[in-house]
Amino acid sequence: QRSSHQHRRQMPVASDQQLLSQVRAGNSRAFTEIHDKYRRRLLAYCHCLLQDRVIAEDVVQIAFQKAYESLATLDNPDLFFYWLFSIARNEVYGHIRKTRKNGTPRSIEEEDDIWTEETPHEQLVRKETTEIVELFLNRLKVEYREGLVLRQYDKLSYAEIAAITGDTVSSVESRLFKARKALAKKLAPYFL
Repeated sequence: QRSSHQHRRQMPVASDQQLLSQVRAGNSRAFTEIHDKYRRRLLAYCHCLLQDRVIAEDVVQIAFQKAYESLATLDNPDLFFYWLFSIARNEVYGHIRKTRKNGTPRSIEEEDDIWTEETPHEQLVRKETTEIVELFLNRLKVEYREGLVLRQYDKLSYAEIAAITGDTVSSVESRLFKARKALAKKLAPYFL
């Protein structure tokens, strides 16, 4: 007798469109499949932006709940992935706005400096390369870190990032250029 794990592995994977049709027809287990399919990616994205796993878990849970509740508003099921990430992104930025001390942040175009106020301590010179890179990546303002995460880790195109963030492709390209340049400048002393 086959285990359920072996049986599940041999079954064809349903597309988002198929799963969403099943959810709309009242099959809540189909939404569990969608949840399982995207949860880790969404959590990694939110965790990188928020830098707090517990809050990221909450944001992901809220995003899935909102997606489930407003599924009827999704016109094109092929865009579910981007729609879900947009919901999570709105939750992330909503949380950031609530917790920022200085009130409403200025738009990115108005920002002269893309780094947060904290500067890394000089003791980190002796740390592992990955820790140094991660440290500086985490010091980038969230708007800049987000683009790098989506591009470098999720391997999304500029157009896909624009679809998630609601920005233009040229705005995404500009932000990524600034973030990479700033990151390279900060990392240069450590890798000369």
